[in-house]
Amino acid sequence: MKKIICAILTGGILAGSMVLGCGASETTKITVLRPGDQEKVASFLEPAVEQFEAENPDIEVEIMYESWAGWIQKYPTSFEAGTQPDVVFWWDNKLNDSSAHDCLVNLENHLDEEFFAQIPDSVWNLVKADSMEGIYYVPSSVDSFALCYNKDVFETAGLDPENPPETWEELLGAAKTITENAGVPGLGIPAITGSEVLEEFIGLFINQATNAPVLDENSMPLFENEAGLEALQFVEQLLPYIQESPTEYGRGELRPLLRDGQIGMIIDGPWAVAAFTGAYGENLDESPIGVAAVPQKEEGETVVWAGTNGWVATREETAEASAKLIEFLMSPEILESHHLAYGSAPLYESEFENEAFQYDYWRVFYDETQDYTLYGMIGADSPTPAAYYTALEEVWQQLVLGQLGAEDALAAAADAAESVTARNQ
Repeated sequence: MKKIICAILTGGILAGSMVLGCGASETTKITVLRPGDQEKVASFLEPAVEQFEAENPDIEVEIMYESWAGWIQKYPTSFEAGTQPDVVFWWDNKLNDSSAHDCLVNLENHLDEEFFAQIPDSVWNLVKADSMEGIYYVPSSVDSFALCYNKDVFETAGLDPENPPETWEELLGAAKTITENAGVPGLGIPAITGSEVLEEFIGLFINQATNAPVLDENSMPLFENEAGLEALQFVEQLLPYIQESPTEYGRGELRPLLRDGQIGMIIDGPWAVAAFTGAYGENLDESPIGVAAVPQKEEGETVVWAGTNGWVATREETAEASAKLIEFLMSPEILESHHLAYGSAPLYESEFENEAFQYDYWRVFYDETQDYTLYGMIGADSPTPAAYYTALEEVWQQLVLGQLGAEDALAAAADAAESVTARNQ
């Protein structure tokens, strides 16, 4: 195994260099970063790189390690200084991020058509930025929302645990029944400051009501209309049946409450699975935890929020080698090991051959990704995507805390989004 870089973005790192071997052959040296817990990253990336180098002896790959929090803080400086990795596990809404946009490489001519065909059209439609022509980002992990609920709480409340709510009306009714009959909050809302989770929670209902993204290709709000108001009014109806002090809870704080029967339902992604399998084992299908498709505004509709992470290349001079590595990391065997390490939902049908994914609850996430209309993280067409989360979160918190009604929140949120866009012009 080649040497591994454990601390990145120091002045001495020269990423993307071309080095000559002892003979006449030329070796391309590239660096790769998958932010996150080093132990998890290493468990799939180190053997993957070792195999890739064996199959591609003309490419040398060095692995960088950095936490998500550390990378979020450092990446603007890294790109500005030219010390960014050649291949990075990125966010789908940061393709136009002002710090990195000019460094991202169009991979369209470096990957073959068969490669593109293995990823569902629903996912490609989700991750493309309207302002960019070409393929600058390859989605690797696609995480949709699902309804997670406690079957024991359902039974205590007199609800059928095998028939979770499928519509907004049923969701509201279940939340009310649980609160009144089981004596615990019917639904948990993640509203903690600074984690972007509240925008995604409320954005789900806006997506469903409007059947549109939260922002258009010009980063202007698409929700200041009757459908958007209907979404916020529905959230308002849920508020009597949520946990107290909602701004103290993120997704991570709600999961143990659901696990332990202290709350009836939450809307979460596959990241929640580990919290439940840790208590009940891998087979949640036979546990007190139920996982079902997100309730829809009307019966038969299929709209869901989904977020993705994926791979980008950052240097034209190493684009060919970087594309080869990305293609390898997206091969079924390696992608499966990546998903297993991180508890991500399967993207390829072949992943269900693995014993770890042979449960119905994994099918919920997979089927949504394959078959639903997906709307995702906001800001993909903006140089400051995080600014929209910050601006909208403040308004949504006021709604959840009862400080703003639905109509006032709708107007305030539209103004907040438009103000961020205006600052970027």
